[in-house]
Amino acid sequence: MKLTVCSVHKAIPDEQLLVQELLNCGLETFHLRKPSYSKEELRNWLEQLTDRERQKVVIHSHWSLSESFSLKGLHFGAGIIKQMSSEELNLWMNLAKERQLTISSSVHHQEEMDRLPKGFNYVWLSPVFESISKQEYTSIYSATQFNDWVKELQEQKQTAVYALGGIEFNHMQELSQRGFDGAAVLGSVWSNINGRQDRELIKQRIQKLIVACKTDPTS
Repeated sequence: MKLTVCSVHKAIPDEQLLVQELLNCGLETFHLRKPSYSKEELRNWLEQLTDRERQKVVIHSHWSLSESFSLKGLHFGAGIIKQMSSEELNLWMNLAKERQLTISSSVHHQEEMDRLPKGFNYVWLSPVFESISKQEYTSIYSATQFNDWVKELQEQKQTAVYALGGIEFNHMQELSQRGFDGAAVLGSVWSNINGRQDRELIKQRIQKLIVACKTDPTS
């Protein structure tokens, strides 16, 4: 099972320091999602990391920053894809491939899956469980429906599928058995984290998740 961690959408104290803790503990992919940040704000955020650390970062906006930094990938959420023309999306996908960047997206229901083109390295499918970071954010779909969507995305869109929504370390074996290729986590890492005083706590959380993914028999 592959593991990705997503940032919280707003700024938190000492965030870059905490992200460095995650990356230095063995996390290979960190998604930087700051929808309200300007390009310069996102640039300033990225500048706080080392070159090696930035090579593990996937950005969700201001994708042209991939020209200035050596990043891991670009993420295009379902809402973004809906707003983009197919020509614009294809342009970005081709540029990402030229720069050897991963391309990822996120879907929540059939309509978004139908709109998704082929060519993505992986897709987040959510909410698989009750969200930790978003209260009362639960799925109206059954586990069976999610399992069917996993197969559809893998076979028809030829992409890996990562579970998102309420994911904790003890879910990894179940997710693997259900056919997921990986997991994306947010709340199980960031809940009740308030700054550098929580460095040890965040380190313990990510290590638990990494171990759970590595001990999965399909990893």
